[in-house]
Amino acid sequence: MIKIRKTLSLVSALSALLAFSMPASAVSSVTYADPVPSTPGACDGGISYEWMAKMSDNHTISFVNHVGAKSFNEPPPAYEPPFTGWTHTSNWVAFELTKDAQVEIEVTRQEGVPYTSGSTVATARNKLVPAFAIYSGWDNTSCEDHRYNNAGNFDWSNIKYITNTPNKGGWPSVTRKIKLKAGKYSIAIGGTPKVLETYPDAATCDPATDAACYAYTGRHGYRVRVKTNPSRSESDNASTSGNSTNQ
Repeated sequence: MIKIRKTLSLVSALSALLAFSMPASAVSSVTYADPVPSTPGACDGGISYEWMAKMSDNHTISFVNHVGAKSFNEPPPAYEPPFTGWTHTSNWVAFELTKDAQVEIEVTRQEGVPYTSGSTVATARNKLVPAFAIYSGWDNTSCEDHRYNNAGNFDWSNIKYITNTPNKGGWPSVTRKIKLKAGKYSIAIGGTPKVLETYPDAATCDPATDAACYAYTGRHGYRVRVKTNPSRSESDNASTSGNSTNQ
């Protein structure tokens, strides 16, 4: 199918301009952009990345945006395992390391994220159960599909699965530390609330009066913080989830 680009939210523009810190001489950046946008009318250009981030081994960046409530783990019958990620309602980061580094990635639900919905400005909801997956490489050539595997490879893309942080505990914040070699990586960010037997219908439910409708439908805000440190020789990969201060 033709690659779909998502609408730039107001807060994304602010994040792209303001939300990174490093020494003045450092080469590091975060931008709301796709490395290779698709050709109009053609199915090319690969994954429709929301973000481009470039870091060395002693930096911190942060950015804010919104994703679909269940975008990391959509339910059957439309999404059957292992292809339960919804490509177009997740957010994708084209991440580049210029040096080997110990990388810490934190994704936290964020209140008050504005975004455009048609001709109006709306506010993303604040019940995201965040999760993310890391793949090696960027995909700038494939024909993007609706579904992706959040725990493995998928045949329509050339990126290769490394690991994920699935947030099985349903926490409002997840963190992962991992040693990565210099190179290019793809990070998929989405929502993964607890599995239900029956899901609310987004077309008919009322998020103002129905708690399940509020949590399981619509767009939900997130904040990402990525910190790099020089890589050490010993094994120091770790995954943590759960931060009660962010509920």
